[in-house]
Amino acid sequence: MKSHRITHDGFFYSALYLMNRITDFFLSGFEHAPHFEKRKAAYLFYILFTSLACVVLVLLGHLFFGFDKFYILGNLVGLAGVIHAFYLFKQKRIELSGHILACAAISMVILHNIVRDMFVFDPAMRYRIYINMVALFGIYLIVISFFREKKLVFIYGVVFELLILLHSLVIYEKLKNIPVISSYVIQHTITAVTGIAAAGFISTWLLGYMEALFQQNIEDSEKIMQQNETLEKLVEKRTKALKTSNENLQEFAYIVSHDLKEPLRTISGFVTLIRKELDKTDINRNQVDDYVRYVLRGTHQMEDLISDILTYSQLNVAERKSEVVDLNMVVNEVLNNLSFLIRENNASIQLIDLPRVAGDKRLFIQLFQNLLSNAIKYRSEERPLHIQFIVENQGDFVRIGVQDNGIGIPEKYFEAIFQAFKRLHSKVKYEGTGIGLAICKKIVELHGGEIWIESKESEGSVFYFTLPSIVQVI
Repeated sequence: MKSHRITHDGFFYSALYLMNRITDFFLSGFEHAPHFEKRKAAYLFYILFTSLACVVLVLLGHLFFGFDKFYILGNLVGLAGVIHAFYLFKQKRIELSGHILACAAISMVILHNIVRDMFVFDPAMRYRIYINMVALFGIYLIVISFFREKKLVFIYGVVFELLILLHSLVIYEKLKNIPVISSYVIQHTITAVTGIAAAGFISTWLLGYMEALFQQNIEDSEKIMQQNETLEKLVEKRTKALKTSNENLQEFAYIVSHDLKEPLRTISGFVTLIRKELDKTDINRNQVDDYVRYVLRGTHQMEDLISDILTYSQLNVAERKSEVVDLNMVVNEVLNNLSFLIRENNASIQLIDLPRVAGDKRLFIQLFQNLLSNAIKYRSEERPLHIQFIVENQGDFVRIGVQDNGIGIPEKYFEAIFQAFKRLHSKVKYEGTGIGLAICKKIVELHGGEIWIESKESEGSVFYFTLPSIVQVI
C-alpha cells in the first residue's frame, strides 16, 4: 500500500516538474515585459495549454468511438491551429496567437456542426443549433477574457451570429419538408441568435465598465505619480536646504572656534598689557594709547564679524519680497552709502543704464554695496581706481558685471573666494571678515541666478552675475 502511494506521489511530482519546465520554456521571453503584458501572456499560455489538452482528448475519443470523418477532420484542423498558436506565442506575437486559437476553435465548430449537417439527415438535428450556440459562446468567453476590446468582441459576435444563421439555413433546408419541425427550426434559431446577441450586449457593457475602471485607475496612477514627483522634488529641495544649512553651521562653528577667538585674544592680550602698564609708576602714555587702539580695533573687528555672520545666516530664513526693482536706483543709493569711501580713494565709477529686474531691493543694495566696496578695498597702488558696469540681456535673465582695475585674483582662487570666511590676504593688509562675497553668492542664488569671476592678477577683476529680468516669485 505504501509503495503504491509513493509511486502515485512520484508521478504527481514528475508531472508537476514537467509542467513547470514547459511553462518556463514558453514564458521565458516575457521576463522584461510590462506587468500587464506579462499577465496577459501567462493567461493566454494556460488557455493554449488547456485547449491543446481538450483537442487531443476529443480527437482520441472520436477515434476510439469511431466518429465520422467530419469530426476527425475538425479535430485535426483544431490541433493544427493550437500548435500554430503555440508557435506564434513563442515568437512573442501573443495577439496573433490569440486570434489563431479563436479561429481554430471556430473552424472546429464549422466542420463538426455546419459542414457535417450539410451531408447528414436527422430530424433531431434541429437541436444541434444549441450545440453550435454553446460552442460559439465558449469561444466568445475566451475572446472576451483575453482580448478585452469592444471592437473585437463586436466583430466576433457578428461572426458568431452569421455562423448560427448559416447553420440554421442548412438545417432548415434539410427539414423544410417536415412542416412542424421546420417551424421549430425557426424558433430555435431565434433563441440562439437572441442568446448570442444578449451575451454580446452584456459583454460589451461589462467591457465598457472595465475600460472605465481601467481608465480611472490610469488617471489615479498618473495623479499619484505626479504627487510622488512633487513630493520627491520637495524632499530634494528640503534635503538640499538642509545640506546647505549644515554646511553653514559647520562654517559658523569654525568661525566661533577660530575667527571670533582671534579678536578676543587680541583684546585679552592688550588689556593685560594695559593693566601691567598701569601698575607701573612711570606710565608710558603713548604705549597705553597704542594698546587701547589695538583693543578698539579688535572689538570693531568682532563687531563686524558678528554683524556679517548675522547677515549671512538671515539670508536663509528672512522673508524676502518679490517686486520689480530699478537697478539704477539701487546703484545710486549704494553710491550715496559709499560716497566718503569713494572720495577718500579717488575712485572713478562709470555708470550705464541698468535694467529693471525681479527680486528684493534690500538684498540688491547689499549685493552691489559688497561688490563696490570690495573693488575699492582691493585697488591697485600703481594706478587710479576705475570701476565700470557691464550689462547683457539674456532673455529671461540679465547678466551684469562689475569691472575694476585692481590687484586681480589668481585663477586657482576663483571658487574659494565665494566660500564664507575664506581670505586670500592678511587682516593687517586688507581689513574685512571674508564673508562679503559669500553673501553676494547667496543673494544671487536666492534669486535663481549665478555669480562668477573673471580676473587676471595685477590687471583687475570682473564679477559677473545673472538676475531674472522678468517678474518671478522668489
